[in-house]
Amino acid sequence: MKLPDRLYKRICWGVCLLSLVFWSCGAAYLRHERDTQEKLQLAGQTHAQEVAWQAVTTAHRIAMQAYFDSYIMQPEVLDILQAATTGDRNQQAIERVRLYRKLSPVYEQFRQRDVRQLHFHTPDNRSFLRFHSPHNSGDSLVASRPSVVEANRTRKPVFGFETGRVIIGFRNVFPIVWQGQHLGSVELSQPFEAVRKGLHDLDAAKDYLLLLKSSVLLPKLFDEHKKNYAPSLISQDWLVEDPQRELPDSPPPLSPVSQEVYKLLKTDQGFQAALAAGKPASVAISHVGQVFQVSLVPLHDTDGAASAVMLTFVRTPELESLYASHRTNLLVFTIMTLFGGTALYLFLSSMQTVLEQEQRLALITSNIADGIYVMDGQGRITFVNERATEILGFAPDELNGQIAHDLFHRHAGGNQTVLEECPIYRVIQTRGRYEGEEQFIQKNGDLLMVEVASQPMLKSGRIIGSVTVFRDITERKQLEEQLRLLSITDPLTGVYNRRFLQETLLKELCRAERHGEPFSLIMLDIDHFKQVNDRYGHDVGDQVLRHLVKLIQKRIRSSDCLARWGGEEFIVLLPHTGLLAAAALAETLLEDLRVSELKGVGCVTASFGVAVSRPGDTVEQLGQRADALMYLAKQAGRNCVRAESV
Repeated sequence: MKLPDRLYKRICWGVCLLSLVFWSCGAAYLRHERDTQEKLQLAGQTHAQEVAWQAVTTAHRIAMQAYFDSYIMQPEVLDILQAATTGDRNQQAIERVRLYRKLSPVYEQFRQRDVRQLHFHTPDNRSFLRFHSPHNSGDSLVASRPSVVEANRTRKPVFGFETGRVIIGFRNVFPIVWQGQHLGSVELSQPFEAVRKGLHDLDAAKDYLLLLKSSVLLPKLFDEHKKNYAPSLISQDWLVEDPQRELPDSPPPLSPVSQEVYKLLKTDQGFQAALAAGKPASVAISHVGQVFQVSLVPLHDTDGAASAVMLTFVRTPELESLYASHRTNLLVFTIMTLFGGTALYLFLSSMQTVLEQEQRLALITSNIADGIYVMDGQGRITFVNERATEILGFAPDELNGQIAHDLFHRHAGGNQTVLEECPIYRVIQTRGRYEGEEQFIQKNGDLLMVEVASQPMLKSGRIIGSVTVFRDITERKQLEEQLRLLSITDPLTGVYNRRFLQETLLKELCRAERHGEPFSLIMLDIDHFKQVNDRYGHDVGDQVLRHLVKLIQKRIRSSDCLARWGGEEFIVLLPHTGLLAAAALAETLLEDLRVSELKGVGCVTASFGVAVSRPGDTVEQLGQRADALMYLAKQAGRNCVRAESV
């Protein structure tokens, strides 16, 4: 018996839809399995690279210790340093020449052993003699070289990666103490090439590239050495050292294929996200039919500032095999789905059914885990499932026969509107489908956020009503809002974080440019905060930060933006505020700090810098001006305000 044309078409569409859903679920499962294996492979590569990094840097650290013991801690060298420490400026110049002549042959030996920098420092953290740049001496290293400050302060060796005023390197800073007298410190530093060689010895198949954060490196360098750095292909924010390979200890260029993969990183979202996260990670990059792993190992200066990242490039046959296997499995599954769909169609075609009854039953009972209600052409409820009554709190007899729109549907802001304007009801009028988020109200009066999908019901080509499926997403919305707040606030103090402030600053700059109305910025830094942490502990230091935040919040407006810029630095963004008003507020905050005391700590002071926006400003320019003014306040003795000239 031949099936009616309408029944035949519906069976075809039903089989196609079912096959598509089945195939989608299977494809999603296969993709999930592939992604899981990929994550395991990438995680293993990241861990292996971290282990290799630790092994090589530890070996180099041991070697530097041996060099220090063998060549630096010698009587004649110590006599020179002692004479320089106790002598006047002229005597120091003489001792500097003696030391240079004494250790120049040793320095040449060091250079042959991948030691780039032999640098002596005075006990008060000034450069005494740079063998790699002997004409540069006497400058303070306090701001640019925290490792030197730490070694002289604790009189313990400091090891780690660090940028500097001349070059970057893997620092090994040793305090020099002889006969109970502190004579300063000395640094034996190595370039990235020295570590790269060690890594290459462990795995010759890998290529390595060092990227340096421009915002950390460039402010430290002497101007004459800035020419040795250029922007990377990834971003202007990251630099590469000596791209022309002019320095004697520059690493070799990347292999041609690694160079091509390197170019792809600029547009790879996974890599950019991993780079922004600042944590060890690996990403997979496909290129001309091959798969490569790019691993990122972030490097931090000895003061904890993220200043560089090491990239590792290596081809990964395991991932190539994994991807090929996934494609094969997907092809086999697709063929099986086609055969299964065909068999199902042949089976359904052999059955004599009443399509209208089956369609209505399937439509009502689909998505049974969600709330479902059916309306007639006037918007009255003719059927609800059990889940709908659980969500709404009404009994079935309290819902049936009622107009759903009037009983429990609310629009944005909890408002009510006429039935004809309700988007759920309009599917009956327009024959369209509606999907969106709406507000329902429970029997007890509580508002719910629900996700709604509604479509018309047809009988003999005529609309007889609609079926609506909904689910309660109130908790999900609340969680999304909580996550949004966590992403823009500082967890310790509760104020906005640096990322949010930068975004707000950019918007405020655009507003000021458009309306011609300036705004002001106050940057403040707690004076001697490190001493508070060292003396009382970090818990007390956290109390000081929260104490400062409370004082500021009492003085600022709701339209102002207070953010923790980093560490003990805070910024107050003052919209619609000129320089004089901002400077007055800074003086008020300064006075508040002077007269307030924190139990167990006493009075805490801060240094303030006040800047006002100018036409054409960028976020970086405005922040740098405020930062410079804040440091002028510190140089003026701290506990004061420095503002731009009117």
